[in-house]
Amino acid sequence: MILKKVELQGFKSFATRTVLEFNKGITAIVGPNGSGKSNIADAIRWVLGSQSSKQLRGINMSDMIFSGTQYRKPVGFAEASLYFDNKEKDLALDYEDVKITRRLYRSGESEYSINDKNCRLKDIQMLFFDTGVGKEGYSIVGQNEVKDIIDSNSIERRGVFEEAAGIMKYKQKKLEALRKLASTEENLTRINDIILEIENQLEPLRVQADKAKEYLRVYEILKINEVGLYLNNLEMYQKRIQKYEQDIQLLTEDIKIKEQELESIKQENKDSNAVINQYEEEEQKLKDELNIFLRELEASRHDIILCNERLANAVNEQIKNKKEIDEYEQREKELSKDYLTKEDRRKYLEKQFLNYKEKLDSLTAEAESITSSLSGSEKHLANVKASLMKHIEETSELKLEVNNIINEKKALRTQLEMLDVNINKTILENDSILLTKQESQKKNIISKKQNEELSDKRDECKKSFALLQKQIELSKTSEQNIKTKIEILQSNYKLIYDMEKQMHGYKQDVKAVLENKTLDGIIDVVAKLFSTDEIYNTAIEAALGGNIQNVVVENEESAKTAIAFLKSERLGRVTFLPVNSVKVNKFDNKEETEILNFKGVIDIAYKLLDYDEKYENIARNLLGKIVVVDTYDNAVYISRKTQSRYKLVTLSGEFFNTGGSITGGTQNFSKIGLLGRQKQLEKLENEIVTHKEKLEESVLKNESMSKQASDISFEIEKLESKLNENNMVIAKLESSISSLEEAYSNNINSLNNTKNRKRDLIDKYDSYDEKIAIFDNKINILNTQIENDKISIIEYEESHKKESVKRDNIYLDISDLKVSVNSIEETLKSNDESLIRIGFEKQALTVKRNSLIKRNEQINDIKEELQKQIQQKSKTINNPDKIQEEMNKKIREVQDKRKKLTAENENYIQSMTDANKDIMLLSNKISSIEVVKAKTDAEMTAMKERMWDEYNLTHNEALQKHGEIENITEARKEIANAKNIIKQLGSVNLDSIEDYSKTNERYRFFNTQKEDIEKSKEDLYKTVNEMNTVMKKLFKEKFAIINDNFNEIFVKLFDGGQARLELTDESDILECGIEIIAQPPGKKLQNMMLLSGGEKAFTAIALIFAMLKLNPSPFCIFDEIDTSLDDNNVLKYCNYLNDHKDKTQFVLITHRKGTMENSDSIYGVTMQEHGITKVVSMQITE
Repeated sequence: MILKKVELQGFKSFATRTVLEFNKGITAIVGPNGSGKSNIADAIRWVLGSQSSKQLRGINMSDMIFSGTQYRKPVGFAEASLYFDNKEKDLALDYEDVKITRRLYRSGESEYSINDKNCRLKDIQMLFFDTGVGKEGYSIVGQNEVKDIIDSNSIERRGVFEEAAGIMKYKQKKLEALRKLASTEENLTRINDIILEIENQLEPLRVQADKAKEYLRVYEILKINEVGLYLNNLEMYQKRIQKYEQDIQLLTEDIKIKEQELESIKQENKDSNAVINQYEEEEQKLKDELNIFLRELEASRHDIILCNERLANAVNEQIKNKKEIDEYEQREKELSKDYLTKEDRRKYLEKQFLNYKEKLDSLTAEAESITSSLSGSEKHLANVKASLMKHIEETSELKLEVNNIINEKKALRTQLEMLDVNINKTILENDSILLTKQESQKKNIISKKQNEELSDKRDECKKSFALLQKQIELSKTSEQNIKTKIEILQSNYKLIYDMEKQMHGYKQDVKAVLENKTLDGIIDVVAKLFSTDEIYNTAIEAALGGNIQNVVVENEESAKTAIAFLKSERLGRVTFLPVNSVKVNKFDNKEETEILNFKGVIDIAYKLLDYDEKYENIARNLLGKIVVVDTYDNAVYISRKTQSRYKLVTLSGEFFNTGGSITGGTQNFSKIGLLGRQKQLEKLENEIVTHKEKLEESVLKNESMSKQASDISFEIEKLESKLNENNMVIAKLESSISSLEEAYSNNINSLNNTKNRKRDLIDKYDSYDEKIAIFDNKINILNTQIENDKISIIEYEESHKKESVKRDNIYLDISDLKVSVNSIEETLKSNDESLIRIGFEKQALTVKRNSLIKRNEQINDIKEELQKQIQQKSKTINNPDKIQEEMNKKIREVQDKRKKLTAENENYIQSMTDANKDIMLLSNKISSIEVVKAKTDAEMTAMKERMWDEYNLTHNEALQKHGEIENITEARKEIANAKNIIKQLGSVNLDSIEDYSKTNERYRFFNTQKEDIEKSKEDLYKTVNEMNTVMKKLFKEKFAIINDNFNEIFVKLFDGGQARLELTDESDILECGIEIIAQPPGKKLQNMMLLSGGEKAFTAIALIFAMLKLNPSPFCIFDEIDTSLDDNNVLKYCNYLNDHKDKTQFVLITHRKGTMENSDSIYGVTMQEHGITKVVSMQITE
């Protein structure tokens, strides 16, 4: 077998994948210190299964993984692989090439593989057993191992000899056998414990099973008789029920007959009622007709009154109309008279106008004549007069224009007054609009303010609601936490209560005594009679030890009875403490004073207990001379000082016995030990009550907060509703304000238009005053001119005396006539207007008069119609009393018939009542029978249910499996006897039959297991003995050869001297140490420890070579074992390697020049990059 190559990746300083290939012969690995040479040897040792990080020059296994440098990151795993040439099958594998790999991850996980197939570490170790290759072998030797071979004691150096002797696989088998043997011993002890436990259970279970079988036998007798009696009773009940059913059937038939009679009476009553109903309907019909007649009579009378009233109104209206017609006719006459007057006036004025016109024409002609005659001399006068006439005409025209303007001014005044009315009306409307708008705006402001207040209030409520919700959530969380705490406390309470109730932790024999209520004088177990503070529980339980389960009894007789019970039932042994005879253990005054004065002493144990005074002797008997100390160190001090004269117990449970022994360790003194249960229950009960009170408070608080939240939520809804209502009001108000503003704006526009119109009219009105003033001014000017002209004329007249005066007078007359003519024309015009007005008024009066005449004609028609209606209505109410009497007579006749039938109906009703009473009596009888039947049926059902509950039998199953009882008396006797036996048997565990069978089967099974284990134990002892025999023989033979080889090689290497190996105890060859004795040339034979360092190293090398000679290893890794050798010894060392390199492949890690020179190939190891190992291969020829 040859080591072909080593492949490293991530192992120590080999960060990247590195491959080292090895050939036959000697390979040297060289390089400066710290470059990573020894890491190669560590890698090989690591792959071969080394589990010691120290041996691999690390603190822990994670140091095997490259941890990174300043410039490189750490890697996640380390891997190393060894490649072997296995053509000679030195390894027990069917492969010519074998690859062994180990991988380690930073998580601590390891992987092993052979030829890339996962395997166990053990598989790799077994593969290399007795090949000289392995983590404990001599194939990999470092400088420290050389030193250890020499410096270690004789026992420690055995391993390398055992590997060389080839007994490692036998030793491994022996160790496995011993491990199995230890496991077998443990199993056997466990089996024995189980068998002992089963044996303790088996006899009581057998007794219980026999008792249960007897119970089942008696129970079966009881079942047969009771089921038989049940069947008898059921038969009796069934017969009774049949009789009840027959009686019910007969009574039901009687009821049917009565019901038929009742039905016949009902039918007759129904027919009679139908006739009565007809009479009632006829009576009601007649009454309705009478009421209709009376209503019609009253209506006719009322209509006549109305017609008379309407007739009177019509007459009054005619009279009024006639009066108005007369007034209109009178007014027409007046208007006609006025018209005629006006017409006459018109004719007169026309005639006068013609006269004035003729006169004017005459005077004009005369004036023209005179003027013509005076034309030459009076030209100027003519012009003046012409001017005068012109001025007079202009004055007349101006006066007429002024009159027209005055009329127009009056019309304008009327329009202005109407405009003022409209303006005032619009102003009033606007004032009203403004007032309404202001009120609306005030309401709007108030509503908005209310909204803000409501909104603020709502927001405040929402904040309060949110805060309250958070508080409710927190309170609910607190409530849930309290509930959880209560559940935990209740769970703990139930656990401890069940433990106490089921006497968990008590021995079976103690349980049996306490549960047997027939034993007199049993008070209770010690654990239940005494209690203490929780802090002292562990100490007191440790002090009591097994005494905690001692049973306290009233006297020795009670103890005797209980012991007899335990013996008879084979239940075990119990220690009893009779109250009347137990002696007190106590310190004398000196002792008590001495012990209590020590540091750390709490008190004498019994003083720390709570108990009834009558049990004080018990307490002092058990704990009267035991002292409780706070700590272990104080207890040690006290024990030493008092020479272990006192029993001490610490709070943590260590017990110091008199004489010096100390008991302690992992015994469980739990918080709910036997002694502390009752106090713990009380404490838990108080905590549960406290937490329940807290829970109630929390629930009440939650309910209160929930109610508050509900109230606030309701308040929020109310506020939201009010806000919505206010918003609607605000919207309406704003809409109203907008409409009012629009109306106000329209009114303002209209007012402005009206004012503009008024202004225009005023301007026009004012312009009329200006015009009148202008016209008056013109008239005044003209009048002045006329006066001037007249003066001129007078002057001319004076000069022209006669003709001029005459002419002037003519012109004056003409002027007057013209004025008169103009006045007549105006009067005619006004008269014509009056005539037109009178004509229109007459026409309107004629229309009104004609309308009233026509209305009066219509009234005459209405009067005729009303008189007709009065006559017609009067006919309908003619002789009403007689008609009413006839109708009342018919009603009375129908009523008499109805009353007669009603009287007959009362007989039917009495008959029906009697029939119903008979039916009721019969129904009551049926009900009574049905009640008795139901009771009997219920008793039958209850009996069937009892039969099912007690015996799991239905009625049919009982009839099939069991018959009725013939001798009831005998059956009852057997039932009583069976019940008496069952009572005497007491409590019976029916599961005990199956439990006994299973336990017995389990007992046989474990006995079989025990036999198998004992046989296995014998086989293992035999294997161990065989391995010891083989190893002794083999080691003795191989040791002798190694010894000879050692002496031979030692002489050869040292050029003389002698060396040997000695067993320290030849009688124990497999366990004794091995001493190395060496005598270099020229020195005395002496122990290795007296040699120099170089001599020790060379001697160790000689020993390694002696082992290699006996059992050559396929390869050897020597890591600087030549360091302590001088050059001469290095040469001898290399010569020996050269002599044996054909059989063994050598890999040498070295600094020595001589070793390098004698190597076949060399690997140079450097660290070009700090912390990273790099390998360079070269042949020696290079």
